[in-house]
Amino acid sequence: MAMGAGACKASLLMVLFELGLAVFIVLQSSLLASGDTSATVLVVYVHIVSSAVLSSLAFFLERERRPRITVRIACWAFFLGFLQFTLSQLLETWSLRYVTASFQSSLLNTESAVVFVLAVAAGRERFGFCGARGQAKLWGTLLSAAGAIAVVLSTKNDEAAAAPGGVSAWFVGFLLVALAVLASALFKLLVERVAARFSADLTLSAMMAVSGTLQLAAVAAVTERNPSAWRIRWNGSHLLLVVILYGGIVVSGIFYYATNWCIHTKGPLFVAAFTPLLIVFTFLLEMLFLGAHAHAWSVMGAVLVVGGLYLLLWAKAEDYKAEADAAPVERSNREPLLLDKA
Repeated sequence: MAMGAGACKASLLMVLFELGLAVFIVLQSSLLASGDTSATVLVVYVHIVSSAVLSSLAFFLERERRPRITVRIACWAFFLGFLQFTLSQLLETWSLRYVTASFQSSLLNTESAVVFVLAVAAGRERFGFCGARGQAKLWGTLLSAAGAIAVVLSTKNDEAAAAPGGVSAWFVGFLLVALAVLASALFKLLVERVAARFSADLTLSAMMAVSGTLQLAAVAAVTERNPSAWRIRWNGSHLLLVVILYGGIVVSGIFYYATNWCIHTKGPLFVAAFTPLLIVFTFLLEMLFLGAHAHAWSVMGAVLVVGGLYLLLWAKAEDYKAEADAAPVERSNREPLLLDKA
């Protein structure tokens, strides 16, 4: 029962995270479309807020049980902050200059496939090709990837026509998101191993956030030298301050810690399996609030990625069940058959 409750809690957290991330992506896309807001400065401000939130929570909630922070853990936190913040999130934000939020969300759905391939290659994920669970993982990954590709191809012409630089701008956006996906997939694999050695998840999240924010600030200092780019101001119907606070407190703060907790307790593939929901939430938000139109292939692609998600989740649930069934047997095999009562 405890395992089932834990799985339900992790699943609910990941669904809420994908919904919250979809809201943030749509808000970012609308804000950056005007051209008045610097993408780099926006990311820096968001992560300044998230660093403050996570550091405060870590100080008050984990100060009694925080293990010693070694130089090795600090170096890992710096590198993981580079992957997740300086590379992944900065590239994702830059890409919204060239592609729409729904297109970006479609490409982000390939992360589950990338994580699966990397996890199997690194020996971090069991993959029995002939077994039902192995086939479910394989076909779930392929369906998710195929669905994302269908959405990309169905919207390519619209994206190219809408982009200021045409096809070349569309390709730049595509490349930025692809690199962001690779960086995020590597982060999910590595953070699980680091979290196993450093039990304070909140402190680790805060260290990564602070490291990433310092790196982002260094990048912004070089690329954004105009003082006006750093001003927080009203921009039409959108309030930049609201986007910064929502992204910093909710998405990159609370949900970021929750995601790291899920990676630590359920593994990177479990977390990556929920990324297909991002495209569904983003499409719905864009259609409801921005008047976007969905192509038939886009809808079919969304169905495929959701189907792939459920296959992956079923396979992971079977893995947890098999581990739970094997644990009592393993313990009983280690117990002596004859007890010495002398």
